[in-house]
Amino acid sequence: MAVTGLLTLQFDIAIYDFALMPNHIHLLLSGTGTSCLAVFDYLKQKLSARLIKDGYQPLPEDYWFKLKPVDNPEQMKNNFIYLDRNAYELQQYIPSGYPWGAGYLHYSAVSDMISGTPASAFSKRKLEEMTGSRLPIPNHWQFHPKYGLLPSSFVDNSLFLRLFQGPKEYESKLVKDYEAFVKVSRSLGEKPVFSSDDVKDIVTHLLQNYFSGKQLRQLSNEEKGRLATVLAKDYDLSADVISSALGLSEHLVQQLLRAKDFGKQR
Repeated sequence: MAVTGLLTLQFDIAIYDFALMPNHIHLLLSGTGTSCLAVFDYLKQKLSARLIKDGYQPLPEDYWFKLKPVDNPEQMKNNFIYLDRNAYELQQYIPSGYPWGAGYLHYSAVSDMISGTPASAFSKRKLEEMTGSRLPIPNHWQFHPKYGLLPSSFVDNSLFLRLFQGPKEYESKLVKDYEAFVKVSRSLGEKPVFSSDDVKDIVTHLLQNYFSGKQLRQLSNEEKGRLATVLAKDYDLSADVISSALGLSEHLVQQLLRAKDFGKQR
């Protein structure tokens, strides 16, 4: 958490959102291409130093990153949703309950309830110990004994508030906009992961849009085949997940997805 905050002091960037995951990091930031490249190098250097200090191997030499430009406001909104859903996909936290990111700053009073000790209360030596850096730390930055540097200290929340009209729009996209999650996952070269409840919700949505609101049990095998194709093509769902969702054998689903007719039609 401290290293993430240090990025805003070391480089001419703004961090709008971030999520620290067990083996990777997501950053939504603004800056020049050169700054973004420098950010990655700095992160890698600092994280490796911390790992070595704690008795672990440093990050591998081929530890890589992907820099993805954001082209328009809608895409930026999708990125906010993607980042804030990341911990939720682990099925361990609700989207606004993950402490190792900035998601709980969004239309939430949680950040007001989690307070820390301001940097001004620590000695210079103690701040260097906590951050691993000799950079001057802003007096208003707050450090929590369990969560480290609080994201409210360094995250620029103004862009989020400009893009989303209110908590209702944000929560609706966060819970229901599966398409946005898929788009961003694909752009990052990742495979989206959905819970069984998410898949049921997606199937219900597709039944309403493509099959006049029929219930799943009312669909013919041909219609289920077309539904299976949409689930595979548009949501990157695997054959075993589709099989479970539609009540079809996995072997049949695999055959359907390989069939040219279903591959071309919706």
